[in-house]
Amino acid sequence: MNNIKNTIYLKMGSVLIVATIGCLLVAVYLRTKSNTNMYQFLTWDIFLAWVPFIISSTISYVSNKKLARTSIALVGVMCAGWLFFLPNSAYLFTEILHAFRYFDPQGETKFWVNIDFWYSLSLTFVLAILGLLLSICSIHQIHKLLNKRLNPFSGMVVVGVVLLLSSLGVYIGRFNRWNSWDVLKQPGLILKDIMTDLNAGNSILVEFVAMVFVIQVLGYITLRILMGKSNNI
Repeated sequence: MNNIKNTIYLKMGSVLIVATIGCLLVAVYLRTKSNTNMYQFLTWDIFLAWVPFIISSTISYVSNKKLARTSIALVGVMCAGWLFFLPNSAYLFTEILHAFRYFDPQGETKFWVNIDFWYSLSLTFVLAILGLLLSICSIHQIHKLLNKRLNPFSGMVVVGVVLLLSSLGVYIGRFNRWNSWDVLKQPGLILKDIMTDLNAGNSILVEFVAMVFVIQVLGYITLRILMGKSNNI
């Protein structure tokens, strides 16, 4: 069973790598054609989106070995790092807004008849899927480890909390413009920004976080069904 699941992860990882390379190539094409720096930021954003999946894969690999005390401590540090970086994956979902950023909706020529717009929209759409898949696959790996140490209900509760924190992290990154490492450097300012947004009359914090949370939950449930849902996953 484990070999089958590892094969599925290997195939899915290969698809995600191909999608990543495709997105980067399309971004290069758009920059070259427009002679601008459009989507230049994607390389860094995509790298950060892969970090949680790389960390969770490493945790999964290390945890399947006989652990010494130092290894257990290392896994604990990696788990903390994984949680901090996890929102970077689902954050790619919000890159969809850039499909419209580079085109003037009030221009004389309708922007949707410009083929570059459709390249841009396709790019950000694939990025959104890529980010969500990296997020839920990474969480699924951690969930499998949790189920070895917790009962199924407790494991699901932890996953639910992680998904909620991830969704909040996406909001903080997109609207408050904080980075993952700022959680350690300036936690007070981040909390202050969250409280300010919550108290604002036109705040979208709750609705946005709820929306990203629901999308991730639906994606996670779908992944579990596709991989063969059982109490042992």
